[in-house]
Amino acid sequence: MRRAIFTVVAMLFVAVGAVAQDQDHPVVMTQEEHLAHLRQFLAAMSSHGPAIPQPTTFNAESAKSFTVTARSFSFTIAPQQFSVNQGDAVTITLEVPAADPSSIGHGILMETYIENGVDCPRGGTKTIQFTATTAGSFQFVCDVPDCGSGHSLMSGVFTVVKATTPAPTVSGIAPTTGSQSGGTVVTITGTGFLSGATVKFGGTPATSVTVESSTSINATAPAHAPGKVDVVVTNSDNQSATLTQAFTYALPAPTITSINPSTGPTSGGTPVTITGTNFQSGATVTIDALAATDVTVVSSTSITALTPLGPTSEELAADVVVTNPDSTKATASGAFTYFPPPLAVVSVTPNEGLPTGATGAAPVTVTIFGAGFTAAVVSSVTVGGIAATNVQIVDPVTIRATIPTQPAGTADVVVTVGSTTVTLKRGFSWQNAPPKHRAVRH
Repeated sequence: MRRAIFTVVAMLFVAVGAVAQDQDHPVVMTQEEHLAHLRQFLAAMSSHGPAIPQPTTFNAESAKSFTVTARSFSFTIAPQQFSVNQGDAVTITLEVPAADPSSIGHGILMETYIENGVDCPRGGTKTIQFTATTAGSFQFVCDVPDCGSGHSLMSGVFTVVKATTPAPTVSGIAPTTGSQSGGTVVTITGTGFLSGATVKFGGTPATSVTVESSTSINATAPAHAPGKVDVVVTNSDNQSATLTQAFTYALPAPTITSINPSTGPTSGGTPVTITGTNFQSGATVTIDALAATDVTVVSSTSITALTPLGPTSEELAADVVVTNPDSTKATASGAFTYFPPPLAVVSVTPNEGLPTGATGAAPVTVTIFGAGFTAAVVSSVTVGGIAATNVQIVDPVTIRATIPTQPAGTADVVVTVGSTTVTLKRGFSWQNAPPKHRAVRH
């Protein structure tokens, strides 16, 4: 194999060093042309993946050192095993003996790592430093074409053993949500993060990445469409780790600028229009923590709804809250004011019972429906002039009370709230149960 390499090198050197004849005018290849041909040869004889750029700093203290002696016509390397591990810092001392036959010395040109060549005069030394970022085998040759007739024999191979660093892992990120416009600084935790690692959110590179340690990375999320995306960390050795659906791009939170009208009765049902920004389809509305009804998201800036029942207390300034489907929300504190409407009684259920003396006669618990009911003042209910018991204000439109038995007949139901009284004429009656008729057998 070595003989075959030497043969190829020799043929190449003869070709690139030849003097072409153009009629009576010789054309000699320039040094740059010579180097260009040598680089083509080195690329063909080397084996490696895409070249990984050199780091910005060189760790000289931990460098692996080699002495390369170039003499007519061979390279001698100490230590003899010209091999390092990927990621190692490398220092090469190139020397040419003072007694070497070549009066101009020798040089070295190596694929990827010494691409511009380094020349060393007879009796001199040169220092070359680099980091073995790219794994593979790298052919090198003497780049001084005039060093002598054995120049073509001066070649060798430098080996970088691929790193066996474990792939990184990603265990979590914080925060897990951010704006679709980007700019959220995210801390990624895991293991095995290397200097130079990159981060992508949903396939889009982060705008800034800082590897704080082997277990922590700070990255700035780029702009992205709303939704959940994968977060991928890729080390400089191309090993990567993915945290699936780990980051959520959210639409901007909603805002509320006004509600119109801003007042309404405690009986609810007031049509209101909420104006703001970033309302999403499917948004919900609460007023005083109760769900509004008939909510319609007209646009990203407008919502219509009907107010729910108000409080059983007197006038109240209630909070209005819009909540989007992605759980972002906006609150307008005290934006809607409830007031008790005029007192009214609409119906009583049930509206009849058995009269005094009837079999099974007993007090009847009824539900009174109306408006303007409030627990803020004293309330009472009378039926036929007799006070009901257990009067309870359930909500602004509902009262529950117990009506005692009375003789057969029909009576008015009178509700008093504070100093205001309303009457439901003939609202309740006491009636005997109709007689049961037996079927006549024939």
